[in-house]
Amino acid sequence: MRKVSVAVVKLTSCSGCINEFLYAVASSPELLRRVTLVYATEFQDLNTLEEVDVALVEGSVATQQQEELVKSVRSRARLVVALGTCAVFGGVQAARVGEDLRRVILASYPNPDFVSVLPEVRSLDRVVRVDVRLQGCPVNGDSLARLLVKVIYGGGEVSIVENACSECKRAGVQCVMVSKGVPCLGPVTFGGCGALCPSFGRGCYGCYGLNTSLVDAERLAKFLEVLEKMGMSREDVNSLLKSFSYSALARLQARG
Repeated sequence: MRKVSVAVVKLTSCSGCINEFLYAVASSPELLRRVTLVYATEFQDLNTLEEVDVALVEGSVATQQQEELVKSVRSRARLVVALGTCAVFGGVQAARVGEDLRRVILASYPNPDFVSVLPEVRSLDRVVRVDVRLQGCPVNGDSLARLLVKVIYGGGEVSIVENACSECKRAGVQCVMVSKGVPCLGPVTFGGCGALCPSFGRGCYGCYGLNTSLVDAERLAKFLEVLEKMGMSREDVNSLLKSFSYSALARLQARG
């Protein structure tokens, strides 16, 4: 068993997934002993990017500088992890895609001339090769801790592809669509959250991303018809899918 060097890289994001990394390490004596943080500009004066075992990249690529940074990270990291829904799919930043960019900037910043962003928000895998994807908004800290332990022991991530409904079944949570008539994106969303929202009687809003491994364009279209019949507008559904699953939705639409 060895120590593992980790770089934490923040792009366009809210830092929620980075906080989950802190919680995961701080709550595990083993990780505290074995994880060595060598780059993390948010935490302390760790500004020099070195060769690392694992690079945890949070956020979407929204600027030219970020694109250059992640390429540099890729060249120095043995394992690159897309950490959270923003890194995996583009995240809520993608809500601006298709809008007048100048208008969005003017509405958001007092000095818009200082803002320079790419026309399109990019998920991490559209810029560099990604080894592991841990979606979630924020990422599940337990999943991240398990990944780090596997790296410490020389193992790899075991990918389990399922939707959020599977987690409801295991947790004994009644389907909110069936029992309460509440619209829910669980049938088309990746699992990993532990059925958090349905456990409190509300529908999943898709923050773990569109599960294109199990859902194709035809199945998605039919499911959206069901949600509309339950009272959820197509505009609201499209807004959620775009905000949490932009890159996956774009690939799905491109395939047909």
